[in-house]
Amino acid sequence: MTALAGTVALSVNHAAAAQTALPPGSQIRVEITDLDGKPLQPGPAYPATAEGALAAAAAKGNEPSPEQATPEFRKAVAELADRPAGKPMLAGELPEFLLNLCKNDPRSESAAGHVFHRLFWCQRFGLKARAYRGTTLSGEVTLKWIAAAVGNYKIRTNTFWLQPTFAGDNWGDYGNALTTQLTVGPVCAAIGDPGCSTNYGPLTLPLEDWQRHVGIGQWTSWNIDSDETKSTALDKVSNHKWHITTGVHTPEPGNEWTADSPDNGMRCDSAPYFRYDPKSCISSDVIPWLPVYSGLLPEYAAHLRQALDAPDTTFPPEPHPKLIPGKYFYGDSTKPGLHRIPEGETGPNRAEKDKACPKIPTPHDPDEQCDEYPFASTMEGAASPVWDFSVKYIDGRQNGRGGNDLQALYQSSRILYKLQDTFYVNIIG
Repeated sequence: MTALAGTVALSVNHAAAAQTALPPGSQIRVEITDLDGKPLQPGPAYPATAEGALAAAAAKGNEPSPEQATPEFRKAVAELADRPAGKPMLAGELPEFLLNLCKNDPRSESAAGHVFHRLFWCQRFGLKARAYRGTTLSGEVTLKWIAAAVGNYKIRTNTFWLQPTFAGDNWGDYGNALTTQLTVGPVCAAIGDPGCSTNYGPLTLPLEDWQRHVGIGQWTSWNIDSDETKSTALDKVSNHKWHITTGVHTPEPGNEWTADSPDNGMRCDSAPYFRYDPKSCISSDVIPWLPVYSGLLPEYAAHLRQALDAPDTTFPPEPHPKLIPGKYFYGDSTKPGLHRIPEGETGPNRAEKDKACPKIPTPHDPDEQCDEYPFASTMEGAASPVWDFSVKYIDGRQNGRGGNDLQALYQSSRILYKLQDTFYVNIIG
């Protein structure tokens, strides 16, 4: 069920007007914290750019993880990517595999949540609102939830889902479940952010209704939309930010208190070269990466590992220390990555590779193919005036499978052309 239009949205009003009418020492002061008592507050600010998204991803730990390369994970992501444009997703259609991953992964249990894939952000979290009269704790209430933000490869929207999982622990000033109102919902973070909007305001309900939603497993949804007409960038790219806003209403009229979670990035585009996926919005605070399993593609993985870890041992030799990009270092988004280019611009890279391959001194079998890294479909390929490259004969089937996996990454992670996007290679095993 979606959030109902007309629900009461709490405004930012720190109760100054209402407090003046109360006897000294009896004014209510409210602190909104996480479940551990830490203040719920905005996190560090990152630029609304591709570089800013990478920095945010590294800082939040939204980095390469082996489970993301499993068949089960890929199947669940495909369910999100392939749904029809004109069919809104229902709560029951959220992939069970991804929800279970969210419920069991400690990375999702934070104020910022966790981006498991560009199509799936998830969070297990909650708030405590503590009321004080003077220095005396006079009441407390707790709300817990699981939330998910699901990207879209057909239209420019993210769908935000929220299900309360606990509502209670209320006593004192919050002892009445009918008059205690709590607010939760997504909002566009930047005031005046061109093109970013939500279809409903944050959801405000009495605690009694939150408890009813917990009992029936109620999901509420919002759309976080992006208006492509507001973008003047290439491919109509818009880099938005959104966060969850929370609030509590105290029993005294006019006392409304709010607190916001850290911002999350959302990148939207209308890139025409995704033939069947003309428009998209994705969670941008995540490191895109190509997983390469050494157990499945041993020769292909060994070549990439050699190029990334020991470039000076690769062919062709150079009179200087070779520099080959694409390896990700955890926690550091400044390391050089790879950038996709259109197929029509790969010719120079392939030509340089074709010059180098016949010069490889070691013999090769007829069923082997000459593999190159960095890939011909990247700005850093063999013709790059900045970076070095490696060529090596490997099993032809593995080389073909590796190329298919790279093309699949471009589609599944919505890799845009050139400096609009950066991705890395991660050897697993």
